[in-house]
Amino acid sequence: MGGSPNHIIKRLKTPKKAHLKPKDVAYFMEFKKITQLAKGWSSYIWLVRGEDGKEYALKEVREKSPRKNLAEREGKMLLLANKVGVGPKVVEVNYEKNYVIREFINGKNFLNWISEEGFEKEVTPEELYDFIKELYKQLQALDSVNLSHNQLEGGKNILVEEKTSVLNGKRKFFPVIIDFEKSSVKENNHTKNIGQIESMFFYNPHGMIAKKIREKLNLTL
Repeated sequence: MGGSPNHIIKRLKTPKKAHLKPKDVAYFMEFKKITQLAKGWSSYIWLVRGEDGKEYALKEVREKSPRKNLAEREGKMLLLANKVGVGPKVVEVNYEKNYVIREFINGKNFLNWISEEGFEKEVTPEELYDFIKELYKQLQALDSVNLSHNQLEGGKNILVEEKTSVLNGKRKFFPVIIDFEKSSVKENNHTKNIGQIESMFFYNPHGMIAKKIREKLNLTL
């Protein structure tokens, strides 16, 4: 592709008016925990199987965590993100038991994905560009409802889901933004969500992620 980060960012920043989707109806379901997917400072994430036989991700507060409003924070912010087509779809928000059940995304976090040897050898510049373009589209959608994620730096809260087109069999890497517990609604948000990742993706002269992206897309500072 070639050029400078400024050149490619200008192409990526094509804001469009977000179309709000109808709110998903959450319901209370029976589920069975299968395995622990992750453990954070304040929460656990489990792979669970619902009464419909499908697999979901359940996020619940840790027993010793001082944060007791996980369901309220994560559920409210993720539902708002869902309205503009961003994030895993919410299935249930249980305020009484303090957990959120959402769509399970079978993907790697962005940091692990870009660090793997397979990224160097197998991911094409076009696939990476399309991934970043879709990510920018989602970040602009969050900006359209004044929702600031606040934890995008580092890439661990961006999942990379590999998909295959049923029409032409073409592979596509699709970004899914997760972990909205520390997100906030900012009416006058000057940083914007894109501002939270641009240095990490393009401008950090010594950062591993920026170096790999610039090399793959043939960009120069």
